Amino acid sequence: MSVCIVDIGGTNIRYSFYSKGKKLRIKKGIIPSKKSFLNILSDTFNESDKPIKDLVISAAGPKYKNTIEMTNQNFKIDSQKIKEKFKLKNCFLLNDLEAAGYSLKNISSKNNLILKKGNQINKNKVLVCPGTGLGLCLTINDKLVVPSEIGNSKFFTFQILQEYRNIDPSLFNKIEDFISGPGLSRLHRSLYKKDLLPAELINKASRKDPKALKTLDLFFEIFAKFLAEISLVYMPGNGIFISGSLMRNLEKMINKKKFKKNFIEHVEKSHKKVLESIEISLIKQEHLSVYGCKEFFNLTQKGLN
Repeated sequence: MSVCIVDIGGTNIRYSFYSKGKKLRIKKGIIPSKKSFLNILSDTFNESDKPIKDLVISAAGPKYKNTIEMTNQNFKIDSQKIKEKFKLKNCFLLNDLEAAGYSLKNISSKNNLILKKGNQINKNKVLVCPGTGLGLCLTINDKLVVPSEIGNSKFFTFQILQEYRNIDPSLFNKIEDFISGPGLSRLHRSLYKKDLLPAELINKASRKDPKALKTLDLFFEIFAKFLAEISLVYMPGNGIFISGSLMRNLEKMINKKKFKKNFIEHVEKSHKKVLESIEISLIKQEHLSVYGCKEFFNLTQKGLN
């Protein structure tokens, strides 16, 4: 028997067939247009040379009971209906950042770029992923993962707009309007009245375009202050981990000294000691949600034994 792991996003599907003791071989494909999610699953299962009895799905969107309505696809995924249709033993459904959170304990140092050093003060970790939106989860003791929908929250937005009066408030309603790929584009549009895709901005910044560089400086400054805010909420004494292709593409443009300064000096003096202890890292490894699904399944099986 084999476990099927599926991570589905807005454009691509990543999947793997997992047997205990074997290394994951991750496949990637473009999501077929005009196909239901059930048909996509059926096609995926047909690629396995063993019967599928267990399935773990990672998808972008808030999870309510057994269901995720995806935020970047027109799919409503119901794990109970999938379990019944394919006669599975188990069908687990995770939010994509929730799944990625289970992978943190296995990230090697070679895949970790430290942006700010720190010291462990508890067993909480936070994973933050600015991408199409803004994802965040809290992990406790490398076993419990608590997902969130913080990107759609409006906390901290008023403070940003009060502090940065050159930003057009009509473009920003929630946190991910600032901290995400589209958020990067919104910041540039707000400053210079011109629309640029994130990839275009990054390319211009790599060629030392002053407007693109100023936009990135503002993005990193707001991001560092946001991390300070969530540090007071979650107390991630075992580190903040940043992931996603957007941040990997921005890696060489991060000024660590300025990032640290904006992070620590955002709070009152009495809380600076806490922030000084928190380590911040950028994860360079891809496919965290797939690896996290594997780890989640293994933890679940231990719990059943």
